[in-house]
Formats: sequence, C-alpha cells, structure tokens
Amino acid sequence: MKRIFLAALALLLAACASTTVRSEWRDPADAAGAVERLAVFVAARDGTTRAFVEGQLALRLAGRNRVLAASGGALGLGADVSEARLREALARDGFDAALLVRLVSTDTVRQYHPPETRFVGGGWGGWGPGYRSFYSYYPFVYTTPGYTTTTTRVVVELLLYRLPEGRMVWNAVTETVNPDSSAELVEGVERALADGLRRHKLLAPRPGA
Repeated sequence: MKRIFLAALALLLAACASTTVRSEWRDPADAAGAVERLAVFVAARDGTTRAFVEGQLALRLAGRNRVLAASGGALGLGADVSEARLREALARDGFDAALLVRLVSTDTVRQYHPPETRFVGGGWGGWGPGYRSFYSYYPFVYTTPGYTTTTTRVVVELLLYRLPEGRMVWNAVTETVNPDSSAELVEGVERALADGLRRHKLLAPRPGA
C-alpha cells in the first residue's frame, strides 16, 4: 500500500506546473544596459485577458526587480491605439523599453495508461516467491488500475524592444506544462522572463543580490 501511495504522489507532483525556456536570442550589438522604465503589452483580442496578464506581469516585475513597470492598459494604450499616439505616450512618460507578450499555442494531450500487474518484495536466494508456490507468491502481487493523464502545454513568446527607436534586443519562447490557472501561468512566465533579462544584464540585480 505504501508503494502505491508513493507512486500516486509521484504522479501528482509530475502534474504540477513548470515553465522552461525553449529558445532565447539576444542582440549582441545592444549595449544600452539595464532597463529602468518598462511598458508591458500583451497581444490578445480579449480585453479582460489582456488587462489581467499585463497588470500581473507589470506588478510582479516591479515588485521583484529594480525596474519601474507599467501595463499598457494602465497607460491608456489599448489594442486600438495609433502608432503616433503610442510613440508620443511612451516618450512623454520616459519609458526606455517595451515588452510585448503573445500566446503562441495551447495544446492538450490525453493519454490512457492501462492496468499493470506488479510484484512487490525481494527474492529468496535469487528466486522470487512465485517459483516456490502459489501461496507465497500471491500476497506479493498487486495491480494498479488504468488511469488517464492530461498534459497541457502553453507556449508564450516574449519580445523586448528598446525605446524610442523600437528595436528588438531580446526574444524568448517559454513553455509552461500543466498550469492550474492563468495566475500560475503568468507567475511561471514572469520568473522565466526576469531570469532571462537579468542573465543578459537587461535588468539590474535584485536588491541585496
């Protein structure tokens, strides 16, 4: 029974969300240093989704790093803003970088695992108890029932641009497996984002680091 419990626990832990970086690029010619004022934008048709993700990313980035981050929504720059208005607003407020986030894909795969019969226990002199008798073998055998696992993979692209010229200087593609909620997805993406930017000296080191 203990082994069955541990196996189930391992499956549960395997289902927890994790975010990894699939690919990353950095402009080798960029030498402007760490970003100080960052505007965060999310490419999404749904206004509620866009506002939530932009706000959460900006809040987390500003709270955990030495950067002033603001969402496009908080700046009054929605998806329908003109290029001239966008340029004017970002320049007026002194932003030196803009982050654009877009959803690449969401894939869900279901896999059925058939029942398995397993043997528990050690052998006797190199021979399992099944070679002695039915009575000694049967108590050491158990069957795990069949079950279905669901794996969801969410791929997000992150693009950082220098302002005011609008030149891309960093790009990364992240993959999050089995996020339980939008908040958990955003948390994983933000951590990968901040780690990548700090690694390439696009964010200042954390206070006390």
